[in-house]
Amino acid sequence: MKEEKKVSSFTYDLLERESQTEEQKERREIRRKKLEDRTKVKDDPAKEKRAKNRRRTILVLLIAVVVIGTFTVRSVQRMIALTRERAMVQAQLEELEKRRSELENELLMVNSDEYVEQQARSQLHMIKPGEVLYIVPSSTEYTQAEPEEEPAEEAPAEEAKP
Repeated sequence: MKEEKKVSSFTYDLLERESQTEEQKERREIRRKKLEDRTKVKDDPAKEKRAKNRRRTILVLLIAVVVIGTFTVRSVQRMIALTRERAMVQAQLEELEKRRSELENELLMVNSDEYVEQQARSQLHMIKPGEVLYIVPSSTEYTQAEPEEEPAEEAPAEEAKP
């Protein structure tokens, strides 16, 4: 068995750094500078305070945008629902207006003398003086009527006490 040598992470990093390209080295250098700038900000209390204020302002603005967005979405949804409801109510109104005009026409007809006379003749079987009323049974009365059966002869009942 071969014994493997353990390579420390420091040695591994050095070996890796040698194999990296110039572009990678530049990126690492930029990251290192940014990290140094952040540590300088932490050292300078005025810059640190400005950074905190900036983060706080961004957070407040973000919350405000979310709240305003929520209310806007709800308002739009409510407006759409009200528009649909208005269309339904408008359709019902048109239907009711049509029904009303029909009923008004019927009322005018009912109040006329001809309609009253016609109803008195057909419903109440009223006639004018000098007229003769004939009532003809409908054909359904004859077809539905069954012939009467002759009553069966009853057996004489036994006489009770004299």
